[in-house]
Amino acid sequence: MAIIQGKDGLCALPSGNAALINTWSATFSHVVNDFTSFGNTGMVRQLGLPDIQGSAGGFMETGSSKDIALFGSEESSKIGQHTIGAAGAAMTLTIASGCTIVFSAIIDTISINSAVAGDASVTFNFQMSDANGATVAWDD
Repeated sequence: MAIIQGKDGLCALPSGNAALINTWSATFSHVVNDFTSFGNTGMVRQLGLPDIQGSAGGFMETGSSKDIALFGSEESSKIGQHTIGAAGAAMTLTIASGCTIVFSAIIDTISINSAVAGDASVTFNFQMSDANGATVAWDD
């Protein structure tokens, strides 16, 4: 048994998102369906479709092969044209070598910050957009 350390993690966003990612978090949940009917003496619930939502953060990058985190390469003057696209694209969350979660995701919110002390951080909020659900690999 090996202890997993955060330094082995990774969040691979689709190409064009110019950021050095140093943190990510994800919440794994299911829709809960309520099937309670007349005559039941307690709630009747069943789990429905799975979902993944979360965020990834780090520091912005610039350069000829990089897009500003807010914009897509074709529409660099319009806020909201994220390079991940409206339908989503592959995203990989890595916990450690051999332990990955791959799914299609949309980025619904991007927050940027610039502090006088030198930080220029960015946070991407994402949601799963994948009819087939996530593919999980776990190195036993």
